[in-house]
Amino acid sequence: MIIKRIKNIQNFGFPLLLSVFFSISILYSNRDNSLFHFRNKHLTSDSEIVFLYLPFKDTFYYLGKQYIEINLSKQIAVLITRDGKNDTVKISSGNKYLHKAIETPTGFFAVQNKAPIQISRQFENTEMLNWIGFNGNIGFHGLKKTGYYAHLGRKPSSHGCVRMSNEDGERWYNIVKIGTPVLVFKDNPVRVIKFANYSEVNYNRDLIIRKGNSSTVKILNKRIRDISSGHYYRFNNFKIFIDEKVSLTNSNIVAEEDNFIMPFQLPSLWKSNPISLSKVSSLVWMDLMNVTDTCKVSKFDKLKNRSK
Repeated sequence: MIIKRIKNIQNFGFPLLLSVFFSISILYSNRDNSLFHFRNKHLTSDSEIVFLYLPFKDTFYYLGKQYIEINLSKQIAVLITRDGKNDTVKISSGNKYLHKAIETPTGFFAVQNKAPIQISRQFENTEMLNWIGFNGNIGFHGLKKTGYYAHLGRKPSSHGCVRMSNEDGERWYNIVKIGTPVLVFKDNPVRVIKFANYSEVNYNRDLIIRKGNSSTVKILNKRIRDISSGHYYRFNNFKIFIDEKVSLTNSNIVAEEDNFIMPFQLPSLWKSNPISLSKVSSLVWMDLMNVTDTCKVSKFDKLKNRSK
């Protein structure tokens, strides 16, 4: 009786195991093709760029009329307006090698206060002209003595603030509003800002940032960690909107990370396309050129020529 059962197992068990083995082999051999086919269903073409689940930037949608980008590597600041009239000025940021100085911190901030003249008690009551503060005791300003003009647009020379010429400072002082977002970065920020309207907000899903409290900071910085782990589309099916009169005081919101490596992003678990596949806002075409390792770029040569 036992011998007959063993024979039955041999007759039916081995063919079953063999068929399972071949099925797994077939599935494994077609794994890349089926996965690529699934991903291709969500490809979104935007002009000359085709994004393949790549949030190379985490976009903040701003509901106001202007924001500022500070590029510490190029030593420039840009006042970007909704009507497209951008104003680029030369700056000189913080030099950490000076006595009692720090390097201008990177991050996402907002203009907190303004004053025609701000007195720095820390540095022998120095008069800072056309003060525009955005990160505690760090802000834009000029000086009565103009010897620092030689460093503008060339290298850091301040104790932490962002120096600009008195002419540019006066112009910006009259234009820049309290609450204007300020994005400070060195090389290639993980985040960008894009103008949006209140009509685009989904109040049942999206998040509107009005203050930089600890909970808000955790939510926003987690999005960067999700990018670094390849799970951005899995956990972020909502947009981040920045209120027109946002209040961010020493917000600690990350703009970029050192030694950041952009991994391939896993596809969304939702049926609809991820919202981050919409057009990505960027100041320069070179930002798009830097993502060729992790996205598919069509008409690359035409794009390259346009960036020159």
